[in-house]
Amino acid sequence: MKRLLLLALFITGCVSARVATLTPVQQANDVQLSCAEIEREYRANTEIAGAKIVKNENADTRDFWLGVFVWPGLMDLQNADGNEGNALLDRNIYLRELAKSKPCPDFERWPEQPQRYT
Repeated sequence: MKRLLLLALFITGCVSARVATLTPVQQANDVQLSCAEIEREYRANTEIAGAKIVKNENADTRDFWLGVFVWPGLMDLQNADGNEGNALLDRNIYLRELAKSKPCPDFERWPEQPQRYT
């Protein structure tokens, strides 16, 4: 029994979850961005955020089954990709407002943002 308990503690201690690196909403050089640069960053953020959120949702399913059938300690509860995706979407809200204040043409036609990770 002691060996089983030690093995369980060892396995749980080996699980490492990646910590999210969040993109700040405002950055120092935002005022100097041109309309084209704002749009380019907005589109890139939208694409990256969508991929990160889908990746995190797929990992959530895997983590659930790991927790149910293998060991709850193997679950990654940090949700780094989902949180990073949400941070990019928050930045996009700011970029859209910045484009509106410049005023940049056709910012209404920029792509819709994906659903936030919840």
